[in-house]
Amino acid sequence: MGSTEIVLGGGDAMIKRGKVLVIDDEPSIVELFTDYLNGQGFDVISAGGGEEGLDRLRLDSPDIVLLDMRMPGLDGLETLRRIRKVNVRVPVLMVSGNDDIAAAKEAIALGAFDYTLKPVDFNYLSRALDKMLASVQPTAEPGIQMEVTTGSAHGLLYDLALEVFRTTRTLSESARESIAPALENAALNLVQRGGGGDKAESVRALNVIRSLLRFAKDLGDITDETHRSLESHMAKARRSVGLS
Repeated sequence: MGSTEIVLGGGDAMIKRGKVLVIDDEPSIVELFTDYLNGQGFDVISAGGGEEGLDRLRLDSPDIVLLDMRMPGLDGLETLRRIRKVNVRVPVLMVSGNDDIAAAKEAIALGAFDYTLKPVDFNYLSRALDKMLASVQPTAEPGIQMEVTTGSAHGLLYDLALEVFRTTRTLSESARESIAPALENAALNLVQRGGGGDKAESVRALNVIRSLLRFAKDLGDITDETHRSLESHMAKARRSVGLS
């Protein structure tokens, strides 16, 4: 996955960066993504709905998936659940015409790489494609030391956000009503801003999460063991954006 191929034609050589599966029920959106992605060196596979998208995923093994949130029949969230049963590794970028925070949180918790709105900012999309490809690049050869062992900076930010969501699901009812919403919003912001390459906002979100986790530990909402585990993820995430 994520391999680069050079294709020779009548003109200049074109670098093929990988395959992207676009799942959207609007033909105009599929055409827009296809034109853009082809121009960026990607092969594009398209599907008009969730069921067809799952079939294409199995048949074509794409490197990246762009998945519409709102579709008739099998919607984006259910399609994402089923994608994760088939392939836990392929990065999935959710795309929606509505700013639905609850749906965005659920998508991230289900393993989406990120969540973005239509009309898509192509500057953002370009950065996100680079980060998604980096997250599925082959690991280094034995004996070659890597600065981080779990992938790109975005992957480390995502890992922390995922652990935060897992933790908030185990909190007491009172903590779910008080500290959990703030933690989840900060975690979601971390993934969204990190995916867009916004370092300042990523740092701010990391600081908010760290402070909230300390409050949760001091209030007895999470155990010392849970706090240590989250701090381990926090340390990796902070290093990934150049913090100590």
